[in-house]
Amino acid sequence: MRIAIGMDLHKKTAVCCAVHAGPGKPSEEEEEFLRRFNRDHGTQPSEPEDIARIAEALRGHEAHVLIENSTKTHETYWVLTNLGIDTVVAQAQDLYRITKSVKKTDANDAAELAGYMRRRLNGEREFAVCKMPSPVWMERREICRAVLAEKRHLADLKRRARMHMLLHGIRLSKDYSDIFSKKAMKEMWDSRDTCLRLLVSEARSIKARTDEEARLIRATFGHITDFDLVMSIPGFGAVSAAYAVSMIIDVKRFGSSAQLAAYFGLVPKVRESAETSHRCATTHRGDREMRRLLCQSAIVHVRTAEDSVVSALYNRLRARGVSHREAQVAAARKLVTVVWSVLRNRRPFSTDRELLERSAEMAEEAEGDPAAD
Repeated sequence: MRIAIGMDLHKKTAVCCAVHAGPGKPSEEEEEFLRRFNRDHGTQPSEPEDIARIAEALRGHEAHVLIENSTKTHETYWVLTNLGIDTVVAQAQDLYRITKSVKKTDANDAAELAGYMRRRLNGEREFAVCKMPSPVWMERREICRAVLAEKRHLADLKRRARMHMLLHGIRLSKDYSDIFSKKAMKEMWDSRDTCLRLLVSEARSIKARTDEEARLIRATFGHITDFDLVMSIPGFGAVSAAYAVSMIIDVKRFGSSAQLAAYFGLVPKVRESAETSHRCATTHRGDREMRRLLCQSAIVHVRTAEDSVVSALYNRLRARGVSHREAQVAAARKLVTVVWSVLRNRRPFSTDRELLERSAEMAEEAEGDPAAD
């Protein structure tokens, strides 16, 4: 029997709904199987061994599973796929019957997902299928996310240290560009302020870890040609370049730069065509962290590569009175075009070592700071 299954997946539970997806009406025996499956797996734990039991129950049937993309999806997708179950993942934004529903329950969502899958099997195309990265690529992506989390923590400690010194009238011997440089931290430690010492101690620990993680990034991505190509574009640091490569995986799956920009959710509010500026809404597709990094990379690019098309677009829009944020998103969209072109043509953007080193240093300083646009 051909079965369409909707799975509403959560951290601890998986809610399933199975419906007949073959031609004609199901037989009594098939209807009984579906009732039994929905009773046994309607709500169950979502650990890998529990997901494997779903695959076991479907043995002998042509089963097709649809899951809404979430943090738990990758693990479940590969468990089912490795056990021979056709599994499809869709973005929530495409599943309008669920996102716009006024009857939001897990059971209703699972039933709607099953309906989406059945209609897809019958030829309707209501959603785009997400590409699930292999476990190897997912591990690379998680390494980048872990490093970025450490950098965000360090940026937060910097803000707390500055605020504490302002509140308590503590002054350093000079205005350090990096408040957690070795000399600055020594001065803060020597101030004998208990709170500052705690912050410095934590910062030293994080900096030691991020140094080790930077070496891990280089070791993990250093042999990947796409990483070197993205690093040849001013604006990218090691982590942002590695994360971009781990998100793209294979540029050939994007037929145009517009497709890559849409994948990242970078449809800017300002888009230039000839002498006209068009305004359109940004999307919320894709990885939020990657969008943030691309926007930061665009500004570093503008500051370091003054003669590029990205910088020219940003400066032109600002001269017309467009806000910094809107011009930044438009520049990030143009930067994605540069990334796509460099990866497709297999040629570096720049070979100016001094420029790239200066740009990478600025980018790596900004990578952990959400306010560094």
